[in-house]
Amino acid sequence: MKKLTIFILLLILFFPLRENYRILGLFPFPSRSHVVMFQALMKGLAEKGHEVDVLSHFPQEKPPPRYNDISVRGTVPINNFSIKFIQEHLGNAYQSTEHLLTHLTESICTEVLNSSYVRELKNTKKKYDLIIIEIYATDCFFAFAYKFKIPVIGITSSVTVSWGNRIGNPDNPSYIPNYIMPFSGRMNFIERMRNTLAFLTTKRLETATHTISDIIAREQFGPDLPRISVLAYNVSLMLINSHFSINYARPAVSNFIEVGSLHIKPRNLLPKHLEEVLNIGSQYEGVICLSMGSIVRSETFSRDKLQAFFHVFKGMSYQIIWKANKEQMPKDLDIPPNIHFEQWLPQKDVLCHPNVKLFIAHGGLLGLQEAVYCGVPLLGIPQFSDQELNLKMSETLNLGMIIKYEDLTEKRITEALMLLLFDNKYKENVKRLSKILKDQPNPPMDTAIYWIEYVIRHKGSFQLRALGVDLPWYQHHSLDVIITLLVLFTTIIGSTCCTYSAMGKIMSVCRAKRKARQDIIRGC
Repeated sequence: MKKLTIFILLLILFFPLRENYRILGLFPFPSRSHVVMFQALMKGLAEKGHEVDVLSHFPQEKPPPRYNDISVRGTVPINNFSIKFIQEHLGNAYQSTEHLLTHLTESICTEVLNSSYVRELKNTKKKYDLIIIEIYATDCFFAFAYKFKIPVIGITSSVTVSWGNRIGNPDNPSYIPNYIMPFSGRMNFIERMRNTLAFLTTKRLETATHTISDIIAREQFGPDLPRISVLAYNVSLMLINSHFSINYARPAVSNFIEVGSLHIKPRNLLPKHLEEVLNIGSQYEGVICLSMGSIVRSETFSRDKLQAFFHVFKGMSYQIIWKANKEQMPKDLDIPPNIHFEQWLPQKDVLCHPNVKLFIAHGGLLGLQEAVYCGVPLLGIPQFSDQELNLKMSETLNLGMIIKYEDLTEKRITEALMLLLFDNKYKENVKRLSKILKDQPNPPMDTAIYWIEYVIRHKGSFQLRALGVDLPWYQHHSLDVIITLLVLFTTIIGSTCCTYSAMGKIMSVCRAKRKARQDIIRGC
């Protein structure tokens, strides 16, 4: 008995009891690339022993233990665009952002909130400890935090967005590029002017989406529901998919937590057929990976753009792994034998293979992080949203180059590939930043889990909340103080000028009278 007691005490000493929580993840935005990061986080929480329920359009084929999918697949269309749709409807970053925020806010809040899966969730008897919500066209889901009376954490799969800054984080447009602007941190006067206007414009989008969200959420949760603008600013913490090695250093409040590259895990074994493609023989110098992500289908590129790539690749001693559906490409294209097509790729595992020398991509932040993590230079072809911003940062840091879709020609592609493959500065810079990205006190996953548990332990941890969040915008930027000081300064200057003017007039009159008296005396 004594030995058993000692054994139990030793177990407690070396393996302390851990409190497990029930966490609800709400990720109704219909994009696989967004969900990659969120599902990685929720799996990490499940591995730590927490029970997680995950609402998304992408349920797991084999969910891990303690991970429960709430599938809303089929409620709204999955984002899967052709290049023609991108060019016609999402022609620039503002248009794409406005479209996704306004149209998808209405679609998601109407269709997903009204689905049978979400109705069951509203009526559940489960007791959750925390909600994690994506900040992108999903603000109506903050109603769940009010209904369950529990803390909520916001999360983004991109850099922080101006309309999603719910924690009072400094967002100075003089040196922090806006989500929709393709600028570096060092802007000239015109760029700073455009960046400031973009900041004001995108903040206006938040008001528009909150108006839509209010109407629909109150239909689902009742007229007593507080305004979404109030609930959305009641977040305890923001988890941001950025890191200063790639996205510039910036000031941050206590509950602004960078967890960039959280989704990246140690390299897994590749499927046998991909391993064979990557293990090149003496006939090839290396491998180039081409992927436009999960939203834009590269097989819908125009015929001349596709043929330009094929002509370039045909003359290269490189094996090409291209994420696309070959069957959906034009049938009369001359496709060289060194191109291997895959409809889906374990992208990070491919990029981290030592034979991969270059990544051709659209500029999504997850793919950019994977390229930097694996030390592979990048040729970016931005399509919409924040992709041009991400690629501009990579170009400024000499991690890669940009070619806009409309400029894709055989000549431009060849010139870019020759530079990226044979100018050592790109490889050296990306290897250097790879070391910086990996050199963190804790892995990003551990950082995110620590702060999630911290919020739960401290019942919302509102001690982290910056007081500036509760100030009106004019007080937050001290405009009332500045205007008052300007008025006082103007009044003092004006009064001083009036006083000097009056004194001058008096002195002039006195001098005139003195002169008149002197003239009279001389006359006598």
